[in-house]
Order: sequence, then structure tokens, then C-alpha cells
Amino acid sequence: MFEYRCGIKLKSTTADAAALKLLRKHFPNTSLGDLRSKIQAHDYVYLSDMLKQDGEREAVKMLREFDKAGIETELFEESRNTPGPWNTRPLDRDVLYNMLQRSRGIQRQVLEDIERETTGYISPEAEAYIDEEISIEEEIDRKIME
Repeated sequence: MFEYRCGIKLKSTTADAAALKLLRKHFPNTSLGDLRSKIQAHDYVYLSDMLKQDGEREAVKMLREFDKAGIETELFEESRNTPGPWNTRPLDRDVLYNMLQRSRGIQRQVLEDIERETTGYISPEAEAYIDEEISIEEEIDRKIME
């Protein structure tokens, strides 16, 4: 089975207050000691969950917050064919942003396919609903990327 995930590391291994505050906001159930240890070990401070649908969106949101706080980050992608080892390589931010856009296209296609399978065609009402759902998701993405 193919597995994929993206991760964020901080460039600095100094666990300053700004970085810890940001991480604590996203991981309230993780102790400050654990967060500090991740930073100092140059480990991932965020690693997307393959089962979570919005892993890329969460990564973009965190990257933007780190940027606003002046904290430098590194972005990576990992993939593997289980049970093999993870293959890690740097991930360009533009590629991550394109993943979000591609996800919206897939979401639209799935909604249209469901409508075609259930009714045999896409009614104007269903098309309006699909357009509304996609525009809501795109607006969320726009706010995250600002």
C-alpha cells in the first residue's frame, strides 16, 4: 500500500517562546517539554495524518503562522510502499498549495459522480449546491493562504 505524508520542521533547534506558543496552540494536549524536545532534536513539529482529510490544509495554516511570527521552517514530504522505509525529500511550498487546489477539483468530481450515479444527471439545483460547497472550501483555503 502506498502511503504519503508531509511534515514541518523548524530550521532552528532553539525552542524559543514564540515557537512554543504557536505549537501549543495547535497541540494543546502535548506538554511543553515534548514540544521543546521535538524542536531541539530537529524532529517534525507537524506531520500530517494520512487518515485526516485536511492534513495539507493544516500544514499550510501552520506554515503561514510560522511565517508571520518570523520563524523559519523546512517542509518535507515522505512516501513509502508499505512495509518499506519512508523516503523523505524536501517539499516546495508551491507544490503544497497546488495540492489544496487539486483536492478541491477531486472533491467537485466526487460530488458530481455521486449525483450522476444516483440520478443519472446533474440537475441545476445539484450543480448550484456543488458550486456552493466548493466555493466555501476555496474561501477557507484563501483565508489560510493570506
